[in-house]
Order: sequence, then C-alpha cells, then structure tokens
Amino acid sequence: MDKNKQLYIRTAIILAILTVLEIGISYLTISRMGQIVLLMTFAITKMMLVAWIYMHVQHETKTLKWIIFIPIPAGILFTISLMYDIPFRWVV
Repeated sequence: MDKNKQLYIRTAIILAILTVLEIGISYLTISRMGQIVLLMTFAITKMMLVAWIYMHVQHETKTLKWIIFIPIPAGILFTISLMYDIPFRWVV
C-alpha cells in the first residue's frame, strides 16, 4: 500500500476516534465548563490534523505555516474569555 494512502487512512481513523470521544463527552456527568473545554480541545486537535495532513500544510513554507496557525491561540483565548459568560443568563 502506498505510504500516503496509509497516512490518510490512519488520519481518518484518528478523526473517527476523536469524533466518537466527542459524542461520549456529552454523556459524561461533568460540569458544563469541563465539557466545553474537552470539546474545544478535540475540535482544535481535529482542525489542526485536517489542515496538516489533508491540506498538505506540512509541505508549505515556514512563513505560511505561521500565518495559518497563529490565529489558533487567539481563538483559544477568545473561547476561554467567553466561558466566563456561561453561568449568566443574559436577556436582551
């Protein structure tokens, strides 16, 4: 079997396992904040895996890799900052 084909199949299996784990998280009896943190972690991992393997980012220049992956920490910080609003029920 071609080496690239093995990589794609392995990546698809990993993505499927992460998806099943995400579904399983909804059945855990943990706090809502804990569920959100776990789901965001899995989502970011899956997003980076898809970008790295299927979009062939590993073959790009260093500058383009930085341009693609720099916004990720900003998104994480934005998500964390929004998590403080979870306990509040804002009515507009």
